[in-house]
Amino acid sequence: MAYALEDEFGDIIGKARRGQNLSQSQAATSAGITETELARMEQYTLKPTESQVFRLAEILNLDANKLLDIATEQWAPEPVQLTSDANLEVITISAPVGGWPVNAYLLICKATDDTAIIDTAAHPDLVLEQVDARNVNPTAILLTHAHSDHTDGLTQLQTATGCETYIHKNEPKPRSNKQLLEVAHGDILSVGELMVTVVNTPGHTPGGCSFLTQSAAFVGDAIFAGSVGGPNISLQAEIDSVRDNLLSLPDTVRLFPGHGPSTTVGEEKLHNPFF
Repeated sequence: MAYALEDEFGDIIGKARRGQNLSQSQAATSAGITETELARMEQYTLKPTESQVFRLAEILNLDANKLLDIATEQWAPEPVQLTSDANLEVITISAPVGGWPVNAYLLICKATDDTAIIDTAAHPDLVLEQVDARNVNPTAILLTHAHSDHTDGLTQLQTATGCETYIHKNEPKPRSNKQLLEVAHGDILSVGELMVTVVNTPGHTPGGCSFLTQSAAFVGDAIFAGSVGGPNISLQAEIDSVRDNLLSLPDTVRLFPGHGPSTTVGEEKLHNPFF
C-alpha cells in the first residue's frame, strides 16, 4: 500500500534526519548501520529490517510502530477523492508537475455555488475545466504556500476568473497579475455561506498556512498522509503547528494535502510517525 502514499519509508527518515541537521554518516553511526545502507534506504533500494526501523525511529524521534507499518506497507488511508456534505463539496484536481502528482482543490459552497480555488497545481487549464464542468462561480484563490508547483498558472487563473488571491503575510509572494491580499492566523474568509479560517502551519515554508472549514482542512505541504512536508525552514515548527492547529481538530475532519491522498485527523493521530 505504500505506493498510495506521497512519502515512503525512505522519504520519512530522510526528512526527519535533515530536519534534525544530522548527516547520513551521523545517523547511520548512531543506528549501527553503514552510511551506504542508510543512503540506499532513503533511495528506496534497500528495505530495512524491523530492528533497523526501531533504531532509526529512536534516533530520529519518530514513532517506531507507526514507522514500521509504513516501512512494511501495512497502512494507507482510505482513498476519498471527493468529499460532500450538506453545505460543501470538495473537488480534487491532481496532475503531474515535474513528474510528480500535485493537488489543487475546488471548495464549493453548495448553497450558492460560490467556489474557492485552493492552490493551482500548476495546471490552470484543468482547474478551469472543472469550474466549467460544474458550472460554479469562483470567488477567491487561496494559496497554502508559494512553491511553484502550487502557484504556477496563478496569473492565468486570475485573468480567467477575476478572483482576488489570498496568501499568508509571512510567505514569499509568487508572480501575480494583481496585488495579493495577505492573511494571518485566525483570519476568516467567506466562500458563499462557508466560513474559512486561516491557521498557521509554517515549517515547510516561512508562511505556510492551512484553510479550515467545517469538515475539511486544506493543508498544502504541512502534512501528508503518514508524513510531513520537507522541513525547509524548521521541522519543529512544522510539527508544532500541525499538532496544535490541525491534529487538535475532530478526528473526522478530512485533510486535503498538496501531494498524495487525503486523510483524516484521526488516521494521522494513529498512523503518522512524526506525531
